[in-house]
This record gives sequence, C-alpha cells and structure tokens, in this order.
Amino acid sequence: MQSTIRLHRTMRLAAVLALMAGTAACDDLLEVADPSRYTSDGLDSPLALPAVANGVEGRMQLQMANIAINTGLLGDELMHTGTWTGYEDADQGRYQPGVGNSVAQGTLMGVLTAAREAEARFRRVLGDATDTSPLLAQVTAAAAWAPLLMGMVNCESVVEPNGPAISDMQTLEFAIPLLTRAMDIARSAGESDFENFARAGRARANLLTGKYDNALADAQAVPDGFAYYARYSEQSSSNSLVTLNHYTENKAAGLDSRRWDQVDTTGAADVFLDKWTNAADPRVPIVHRIGNRLGVDGRTKFYSHDKYKTRNDDIAMTHWQEMRLIEAEVHWRKGDFDNAIARMNLVRADVGLDPLTNPGTSQGVFDMLLEERFATLFLEGHRANDLYRFDLFLDVIGPGHATKFPMNQSEYLNNPNAGGRVRSCPVAS
Repeated sequence: MQSTIRLHRTMRLAAVLALMAGTAACDDLLEVADPSRYTSDGLDSPLALPAVANGVEGRMQLQMANIAINTGLLGDELMHTGTWTGYEDADQGRYQPGVGNSVAQGTLMGVLTAAREAEARFRRVLGDATDTSPLLAQVTAAAAWAPLLMGMVNCESVVEPNGPAISDMQTLEFAIPLLTRAMDIARSAGESDFENFARAGRARANLLTGKYDNALADAQAVPDGFAYYARYSEQSSSNSLVTLNHYTENKAAGLDSRRWDQVDTTGAADVFLDKWTNAADPRVPIVHRIGNRLGVDGRTKFYSHDKYKTRNDDIAMTHWQEMRLIEAEVHWRKGDFDNAIARMNLVRADVGLDPLTNPGTSQGVFDMLLEERFATLFLEGHRANDLYRFDLFLDVIGPGHATKFPMNQSEYLNNPNAGGRVRSCPVAS
C-alpha cells in the first residue's frame, strides 16, 4: 500500500494552540504558525512539542513549490509567460542575488537552526526519552533534507551559524551524515516512514556526490509504494504551482517551448507524448486549448501543467519511482544496460507505458534515463540539477545561462565568514 505521508501520525494542532494562545487553530499541524511567536516557557510543554516539530518540518516542506517553479524555469520544464521580472530572470538564466531569501535558501538555512533549537527543547522536556521520540525523528529528517535541497538548487550555501560559504557539492556532503543520523533516530523511534524519507534523501545525496554503490544500496532499501509529500492547504499555504501557474488561475509560467512538440493537440484532450512510444504519458499532464492559449502576458502561447490542479495539492518530495531511477542510473554508470532498462521499465509499467528496449549503447541508455527522469520527476525540483550535473546546460538551454541560483545577498554581506561580496553562479559556456 502506498505510503502517503501527509502528517506525522494524525495529530492535530487545535488543542495545542487553544491551550497556549486561546485562539482558533488550523486543521493541520504543518500549517502551524511560527512557534517563535510563543514564549519559550509555553513551548516547554509536552502538549506543545508536536507544534514545534511540525513547525520545523513545515518550514522545510513549504519551500517545495518555490523550488519546483524556479528550477523549472531555470531548466526546460517551464518558461516565463507573465510579467514578473523574477520569473523572467530565472527563465533567462540571469537571476542575481537578492536581499533576503534566494529561491528558498534563507528559509532552509533557518530550518537547520530551528531543528537545533527544537532538539534542545525536546531534551529539556523529554529527557532520556528524546532519542526514541518520533518528534526527534521528524525534526532530524526535516533538518537533514534542508542542505540536500540547498545543494541541488544553490551554487553556494551556509549550513552553520555564521559559517563559511561552501559549494553545492560540500553542501550535499554535509547532508549525508545528517541523513544517516535521521535514519538511526527514526529506527530507534520505530518510525519507518521517517527512516525511509531520510534513506531516500541519502540515496539522492550519495548519487549526486558520486557515491554510486552507496546510492544503489540506499535506493534498493526503499520499498515500492513509498512516497513522502510536502503538504499544502487552501487556507494558509497554497501550492503556488497552482495559484501562479495553472490555467484556472494565474498563467505566469507554462510548459517550456522546447517541449511543445511533444504535446498532441489533435485529439479530444491535449496529451504529452512519450518520446519512445508516442503514447500518451500521464506523468506530464498538459492542457493548452481550454481557456489558456496565451499566458498572462497576453502574447506567449501557454501550455499549462495539470499535475497540480487545486491549491491544496501536495508535492512529492521523494518516492519509490525516484529510487528505481537512481538504481537505473547506477547500473548505467556500471555498464549494466539490461538492469538499467529493467529499472526504468518498472517505473513505466506503473503508469501503463510499454517497456523500453535496450539500445545496447551507453548514449542510448543515457538518453532514455534522462527522459524518464524528466517525465517521472516533472515539476518536483530535479530537472535543472540534472542538466547541471550532466553538463547539459549549454546543449539544452544555451550559452551564458546560469546553472544554479546564488546565495542570499544578505548572507554574503552580513555574515563575516561568507565572503563579504555578492557572487553569481557559474554560467553555461
């Protein structure tokens, strides 16, 4: 049965907020207001600790839409079809450091700090029971995923208070022991979902840092059916892939024009065509002809994604299909093309697509792998990083285009160890 982790257990925030603040509460714990609003003494209570834990995880999860949009624009998933300079700069690869947050990075850096503070609070309140607490498992998994996401998105990051600016690869390396610790704590707490969430993150981090045998072992240990989602809500934390980029609302970013020729608009409904069989691929749902032929700019053709349809649709952070594709990539790198194709076919079979045939060449298998990753992980924050790590920005996007997003300007200027000057990321050349 597919695990759809929407919330740690089924705990609710209503009683906690009513106790602490006497106010009406949200329905979902991951919609918790910033716990820093409440006094430290008020949060040092067993009743308040779930709100603290979910506040940490919620801050991390809610960045997924921002990451998916901006990396989609940076790569070839989305294109700017609106009037916002931020979208246009990301799409054109000229994004510059801005004051404050830089594509979720400031918030993710804050998650690391919030997690340290939360763990200290748990130890004050729970004592020796902390190390087997599901709350600690939740917080350490969220904290470990923060540098993983930063390493994928940003060319530089700071991962310790007033620490130095480190490269994307160093940031990913930093994430690996945190993910290992999160797995160990989740195992001690009997929380298999958090353990698999951390293990899937470590599989990805190992892959991205070139530890291919470790990546393979981790991916193989994540069971079929597993998925972990970032949660969204119509009330307080809408999925901006819908509110800003769906044909029923704003039309600020649509399917990149490099992909328009894969959309068949001749039938009763628009369909994205699988590159290998020319069959409809349900992994990349696209709508073009229903009320959205032009973007909000009034001039650009608009092919709307239809992967997220309502404001409270969740975004997968990781899932078993990603793990099978990690296995496929490692097999490809080892020259085991049969097993690489077999893993890709497991993912294709899940959506009813015909199996791939082994082309018998490294380039042929790689082309299939890259396309399977595009379709399977569509608008989940992977594509731009795939173009970056395979050095394909120049071929796919063009010269002079940024390959990742820079660090916060405020961090560069206010952290004495971050370099003292604003830097941009390398461009494709």
